[in-house]
Order: sequence, then C-alpha cells, then structure tokens
Amino acid sequence: MTAPASPTMLLPTLPADQRTRHILHLLDTARRRMAQALTVLHLCEHAPMWPTTRINSTAAAIELRAATVALIKYARRHRCDACNPGRMRHTLRLAALLLDLWQSSKHHAQRPDLYSITLAHRAERLFGDTAGWVATGDHRRLLGQTD
Repeated sequence: MTAPASPTMLLPTLPADQRTRHILHLLDTARRRMAQALTVLHLCEHAPMWPTTRINSTAAAIELRAATVALIKYARRHRCDACNPGRMRHTLRLAALLLDLWQSSKHHAQRPDLYSITLAHRAERLFGDTAGWVATGDHRRLLGQTD
C-alpha cells in the first residue's frame, strides 16, 4: 500500500491580509503579557529593554523576535549578585514559549496550507497560561482553570 505524495485536501485559510492582522494581534497580546510578567519578576538592571510599542507591522514583529532572543541570551548567560536563579528560569521559560509562538505564527503566515492556525493558538494559550502563572503564582492557571 502506498501513501499519497500530495495533500489529499487543502486547509481553509483566511486571505493574507486578515491572516497577518490576526497573527500580529496574537504577538501584540503576547508582548503585553510578557511585559507584565517581566515587571513581576523584578530582573536586575542589566536586563535588555522589552519593546513597548504596539506590534502592527511585520517589522515590529521582527523586533519582538530580536528582543526575545536577547532576553534568552540574558537569562542563560548573565549572573550577578542581584540575579535570582528562579526568576532567571522563569524568564528563560517564558522567552522560549514566546519564541515558539513567534515561530508558529510565522509558519502559518508564510505557509497556511501546511501550518494550521491552531498551532499558533496552542502556543499562545500555553504562553498565556505560563505568563499568568508567573505573574500571579496561581498554579491553577497551568491546568486551564482560570476564572
């Protein structure tokens, strides 16, 4: 028995402009949640600046990725007396989840026939639950038991 070499059906997708707007909205929401979590974590003064501008273009989305990568490098490599290892682990975990969301969103925007929007939505929910847990300390958020 042979497997089909081409897709057997196409996934329904939004037009490119609507798809991009939807992705930019997901990334902007994630940027705001990350900013709230970073405020709660009280990182040392050596932490890279987090973008505060609204993500409404692909250039701003690329800047968000660069800021996320800088935050990952900071959380992995930086050590000083003011650093709390637990906070650095939380920062690294959140930045990695945000990078996963960015990657899923980029894949969906570029190849919607191969990458479903559900991958980006799943990454966004996981990031949102983890950021909520870091910000509030409520472990029920990780189980999807939010109010």
